Amino acid sequence: ANASCANVTGTNSFLIRILGSLGAVSVATCLFALSWLFYLKLYKQFLYRLAAYQVMASLFHALLIVSQFTFLEYNDSKYESCVAVGYFYVMVSWMKACFGCWVTFHLFCFAVLLKNMRKLEPLYVISSILVSIAISSIPLITKSFGPTGEWC
Repeated sequence: ANASCANVTGTNSFLIRILGSLGAVSVATCLFALSWLFYLKLYKQFLYRLAAYQVMASLFHALLIVSQFTFLEYNDSKYESCVAVGYFYVMVSWMKACFGCWVTFHLFCFAVLLKNMRKLEPLYVISSILVSIAISSIPLITKSFGPTGEWC
């Protein structure tokens, strides 16, 4: 994904097509999982909601991977969209990591300390979003996004 905004030819074009195709499969899988979660009304249970947050972050991540198809015909006029994709790609990656940490924290508290931390759900969601925005803004502010992808 790091070379997504470079001039794409040959092998890179092939790799972006494979990556984008796998992203499309991931989108379908995440939508399937979320639809079953809502159909079975599992979102009412706290632990399933935590898993749903992780699946939603994976869905956004997969959508960004699919958006890499737009860079098969990259030129300088697409620079702003390249920076936007790079920013959101980093942001969603950090959001997935934060949700993973909170799920692990919750399971540890529940299984080892025998405490239900359900009341911290708003903290889980808000902190995951704010931390991911803050961290992904650093390369945006320092203009580290560019024609070779997220980390130039």
